[in-house]
Amino acid sequence: MSAGRRARRWIVAASLVVEAGASLKGRRMQAALSAFGIATGITAVVLLVAVVSGLHRMALSTLTAAGGNVVQVTIDRDPAAGDPAGLPLTLRPDDAEAVLRTSGYFDLAAAENSASAVVRGAVVQGTSFVQTSSGGVLRRSMSRAMTAPIRGVTASGFEMLGLTAAEGRFPLSGEFGAGERVAVLGGRVARQIYAERDPVGQVLVLGDWPFRVVGVLAFVGEPDGEFQASQDRYIYVPFRTVAATFRGTDAATSLSLRLHDADGAAEAVADARGILTRRQLRLGQTSGQLRFTTSLDRLREMNLIINGLKMLVGLVGSIGLFVGAVGVANVLLVSVRERTQEIGVRRAVGATRGDIFLGFLIEALAITLIGGLSGIAGAWVLTRVASWIPAIPDGAEPHISLVTATVAVTILVVVGLLAGVGPARRAAAVFPAEALRAE
Repeated sequence: MSAGRRARRWIVAASLVVEAGASLKGRRMQAALSAFGIATGITAVVLLVAVVSGLHRMALSTLTAAGGNVVQVTIDRDPAAGDPAGLPLTLRPDDAEAVLRTSGYFDLAAAENSASAVVRGAVVQGTSFVQTSSGGVLRRSMSRAMTAPIRGVTASGFEMLGLTAAEGRFPLSGEFGAGERVAVLGGRVARQIYAERDPVGQVLVLGDWPFRVVGVLAFVGEPDGEFQASQDRYIYVPFRTVAATFRGTDAATSLSLRLHDADGAAEAVADARGILTRRQLRLGQTSGQLRFTTSLDRLREMNLIINGLKMLVGLVGSIGLFVGAVGVANVLLVSVRERTQEIGVRRAVGATRGDIFLGFLIEALAITLIGGLSGIAGAWVLTRVASWIPAIPDGAEPHISLVTATVAVTILVVVGLLAGVGPARRAAAVFPAEALRAE
């Protein structure tokens, strides 16, 4: 292409942009209303996706609170799994220690069991039992009692779960080993039982057994917000205490194994499976099947759900964009009718059909981008305001990512092109002679 032709194209392009700006300036109200429709639509899309992104980030932080490199071992009790004629598979704390000792893939291991009991000897608002000022237990005639879930953990359990003590301490190694009746309360259950009183040092009667409260955990979820974490509702006691007091067996409900390196999860699971299978075969335990679940598996499942939800809210919000695009197309169609003579003059002085087409397309893109970028800015302002609202849990604030903004701008360009193609083609199809005679 010669330098002259390139220069002419630059001059034509610049003139088209100037003419599009002049045309929009002459129809400020129509252009502003069309841009407002686009702004509303893109604000809805970006804000909905930002809300889901905020919830996604909060869920990720909660799920990975204990680390994204934990393998959990449970037993599938399906009668069809394994050899139904053999003894049922059983997990015990020494299985976790055997894996930690034998395999080089893990650096921490813990076992868990569980139970539940009626809370009796404590200040329990709205339940059947309260504690008197003298320390005795006084029965109050009411219709219901509080049943608390109990989680038994071995000495490494609190570290494995990523829990920290807000008050008091964790059980000591001797208390774990001897199965002492000591308890650490989750933040929410501590509030439910003791209200504003300090639980540390109090005696808590669970069922028929007294437990000494040695600590209270820091909240994992929101202390006063809508987001509540299950970790905050448990009473944590030593594994051996639950086994002896409530279960009558030292069987574990699950084992947790922490990986040295999350990238080697597949090899680590295969190694742990082999170690545990050999131990169970020596005991004749063949009925059932070991199930290994990694945090990475749960993360992948959650990501699929969240991404699907983002697509859904994006489609719902796109309805507003469609309405805005119809408004832009309507404005340009009216402009074609009003500017028929102008189009004829431009064609008569040498403008090609392509120039006319491109000019109207630039107007459509200008309206769409102005409205859309204003909508993105408005959505960003709303996300900043949302971060100051106390009802929104920490970590769940709406979040606009660079990917979201890039996709939004791309959608704007596509919407502008689609909205402008019809009117631009109609304008380009006007015959110069008929246009010059038009009233």
